[in-house]
Amino acid sequence: MPEVVAGEAFTKLRYDRRICGRRDARPALVVFSLLDDNPNVFAVVPSPPDCHRRSRDLLTRYADQDFSHVDSIVLLTAESSLEVDRILTVDASLAAYRFSRQVLVETAS
Repeated sequence: MPEVVAGEAFTKLRYDRRICGRRDARPALVVFSLLDDNPNVFAVVPSPPDCHRRSRDLLTRYADQDFSHVDSIVLLTAESSLEVDRILTVDASLAAYRFSRQVLVETAS
């Protein structure tokens, strides 16, 4: 997973008052523990080269989709890594992206 996903997960948990109190980030910090403690399950990788320009181009090309900036970086990372053959997501709109090779996009329920 691109490193920006870890940051987005932390941020979503940190500012969800059902999970974290106003002055207590510890529950959200569990995200980083999960990543650090499970490197065979969660491989955190740097974003691909020139990802911000490429992300803008992808978001422009798919302007009719609900992709976020982080979504586009996930798609670009999967596209650039031959090791990625599947994306597990909660965002069904990612299936609209057309990869240059076969990559399965599975939406978690």
